[in-house]
Amino acid sequence: MPNLTSFIDTSDYYHPDLRIYYDFKEIQIDEENFKLLHFEGEQNGEDIQLYILTDNDKNDLSLLRLVKVIFHNKEYFQIQKSYSVIPQKGYGEKLYDLCSNFHSGNLISDQMNTLPGSYNLWKKILRKKNSALRFDIKNNRRFKIDLDDEFSIWGVPQNFLEVIQETPWEAVIFEEDYEDSDDYDEYFIDYLSENDKLERTILSDFIVRALKSKKKIKDRSDIVILI
Repeated sequence: MPNLTSFIDTSDYYHPDLRIYYDFKEIQIDEENFKLLHFEGEQNGEDIQLYILTDNDKNDLSLLRLVKVIFHNKEYFQIQKSYSVIPQKGYGEKLYDLCSNFHSGNLISDQMNTLPGSYNLWKKILRKKNSALRFDIKNNRRFKIDLDDEFSIWGVPQNFLEVIQETPWEAVIFEEDYEDSDDYDEYFIDYLSENDKLERTILSDFIVRALKSKKKIKDRSDIVILI
């Protein structure tokens, strides 16, 4: 599926006055506590659809930006940007769920996911969407998704692969492998050859976990999630 990165700043895709610049229409949804606003039009030469999830007082909660793309003569709507105005409350997942119902069969993920951000969000969605598929946009092939084998789902960009290939991973271990403390929460990697301890990002942990499990990490920029 998509490649992973540690951070993408999506805040510039949302502005509190967004509804002033775009003619949003309310879509009727069967939700007691939410309202859904929708805009369809053109932005910077792209056919886009914007969705804003609000509460009943129309306070913005989450934003989703879809771009129309065509692969192998078929039209899809790609989730290119999402932003939770109020994070960690499940509003992003709620908005994704609503949009997957509206665009069932032609809604696809972006080709880059943030970890833990959209990576965690997609895992929650995929646990509910048994019909979701891996879509190889280069070869127009579809495969079932096995969440138990996440290393066959997400990958890393080519420049990450080059670093991985140049690193003597046999000399890299998690500190928890030789620490006996049960409440030790932070992950560290110790480069034994340099005797130098470095705190790592979650993405680094993901990569090393794959290597320690003898899993091959690939560049998966041609793979997206199809709902």
